[in-house]
Amino acid sequence: MKILYLSTPSFADCDFPLIKEFQCKGLDVTYLILLPPFALKSTLFDIKKQIPKTGIFAATKYQELRTYEKYMDMSKVYVANRTGQSGYSFSYLKYKYDLYRFLKKERFDIIHCDTLLSEDMKFMFGMTKKWIQTIHDPFPHTGEVSKRKIKAYHNTITNANLLVLLNNNQKQKFCEYNNLPLNKVIINRLGVYDNIRMFVHEKQTQEKNNILFFGRISPYKGVEYLCEAMKKVRKHIPDATLTIAGGGKIYFDIEPYKQLGCIEVKNQYIGMEELASLLNKSSLTVCPYTDATQSGVIMTSYSLGKPVVATNVGGLPEMIENDRTGKIVPPKDNEALADAIIDLLSNKNKLEQMSNYILEQYYKGKKSWAHIADCYIESYHNILKQENLLTQ
Repeated sequence: MKILYLSTPSFADCDFPLIKEFQCKGLDVTYLILLPPFALKSTLFDIKKQIPKTGIFAATKYQELRTYEKYMDMSKVYVANRTGQSGYSFSYLKYKYDLYRFLKKERFDIIHCDTLLSEDMKFMFGMTKKWIQTIHDPFPHTGEVSKRKIKAYHNTITNANLLVLLNNNQKQKFCEYNNLPLNKVIINRLGVYDNIRMFVHEKQTQEKNNILFFGRISPYKGVEYLCEAMKKVRKHIPDATLTIAGGGKIYFDIEPYKQLGCIEVKNQYIGMEELASLLNKSSLTVCPYTDATQSGVIMTSYSLGKPVVATNVGGLPEMIENDRTGKIVPPKDNEALADAIIDLLSNKNKLEQMSNYILEQYYKGKKSWAHIADCYIESYHNILKQENLLTQ
């Protein structure tokens, strides 16, 4: 069984541990990362200068990606290097042709993709009858809807043979919204984004009562509710601090909250070393989202055993066992958010028990990548078996 796993830099933090687990299980998997010029800085990627040539190259042609040779086997990891911005440029046409040649030459049994493909990339679906598509966001986030994204969303859903959602809460609504039979959609999950552990320095020590929000800042992230909650948190825990770390436009007036003297804002791209340091020093992380699907922030936090306070939206309740790996609170409720944070910071034994439980469950238990990979491999076998039965 020969698998192509097709993705983009934005999903590298969840792709890398899955590909690593596939490799450990002996699966013949090729990992191809679509790299346009506007995605050089994203999650695990921090490419200073793009190779000025369109084509498909070994990922290790980029010095910045050689770092991950310490983490996984990079010998079958490639980048589809796209240099042109315009969809009508010669370089973009060459990019599409290179992809076509690569897929035709390799003759993969299954293509598993976790990024939405635009209409002008529709030809790729015709390269196989066994296309599995992971949908990270079953529904667009607030403030992030565009005609281009909607077209790519429908194009991808229409052409895939099997769809994967990463939470069960939204399956019924997703199928109804897209007029899909339930058996066209399977459920798997995310594991911990353990690649961040490569960047943790042992000498770093945890800061007392530090709360961390990290990730891209966008209106659906609910950062304003967390800032408001800090007023109450400080009354009960005077030395509590909040760090907000991530790029994106701050969509509300944050200046009054900065005046509280306990909120540090790093409104910029956060590289892996800096993120590892911030996370390692924190007591817990918070996801105060107003809507969501699942969250890579939670999986990154769990990788270092950090409990998470999150809101009861989308698939987040499936990712957090209340009072075991964190706390679930109502969205847009800064009082409930503050109470949850106060409860955890006031009970260090509880925080430590949560941390130990997280590490046990996600590195050794049924929530580990080993179990997740087994579920995918079973799906691959099933879809190949169905195809063989149809052709007999």
